[in-house]
Amino acid sequence: MLHLQRANYGSPEHVRRFGGVQVSTTPYTGGDALPWHEHDEAYLCLVAAGGYIQQSADQDIACELGLLLTHPQGHRHTNRFGPNGARCISIFFADEPSGAVRRLLGDYRQLRLPGADRLLARIESELRATDDAASLALQSAVLELTAIACRASDANRRPAWLQRVLQRLHDDPSATLSLLELAALAGVHPSHLARSFQQAQGVSVGEYQRQLRIELARKALGDRQRSIAEVAAAAGFSDQSHFARVFRRVTGQTPRDYRQQLQSAS
Repeated sequence: MLHLQRANYGSPEHVRRFGGVQVSTTPYTGGDALPWHEHDEAYLCLVAAGGYIQQSADQDIACELGLLLTHPQGHRHTNRFGPNGARCISIFFADEPSGAVRRLLGDYRQLRLPGADRLLARIESELRATDDAASLALQSAVLELTAIACRASDANRRPAWLQRVLQRLHDDPSATLSLLELAALAGVHPSHLARSFQQAQGVSVGEYQRQLRIELARKALGDRQRSIAEVAAAAGFSDQSHFARVFRRVTGQTPRDYRQQLQSAS
């Protein structure tokens, strides 16, 4: 594992500094791969050209033109560049950034921002410029990009009550829960809960609970003494046919086929 400070692999084409902020642009050759590494300082990475796959923990992210990635301090990752290579703009901040920037850099995330193409073109142009106004113009573009990212990040931040709702769903996936009950637990209006849950989890509350129930059923199907109807009922499904339809939609297999696969594997 390699540790980097305000630096990147490769040879930067341009490096500018202003007010505790460092901005650089670095090209990468097609087909190259970077080893696992982490930066000792949080930073932003804006994909300026080409693309690559970034692996972090067990997650692979396709990083394409215009995507802004936030890397918190010590974020461990590796990159595999596509055949056309890539060019990335890195933005490092002072040791004690403002509250909004500190929140932005607190988590690893990928952001598609409105106006990113326009700001990307401005940043690259000012990095190449040599007149005495270039630093001021670059600072303006970088700070505008950062402000937009901060607002987008705050808008997408997981609400504080979400963990309570998730915990309730995980405690008993087979329970019959209403949106009103979950909203009362969260302390928000039911419509706000439904909308915010969808934004945070990518699925509705009902679909999330169905997925939990299917996971419960998958474990239960390993018990050969229990019938499929019993497994369906224990998982909270009203009838076996409904259970079979949902199970197949989620797993791609019928409950019977899944059970046979488990038996063959054992």
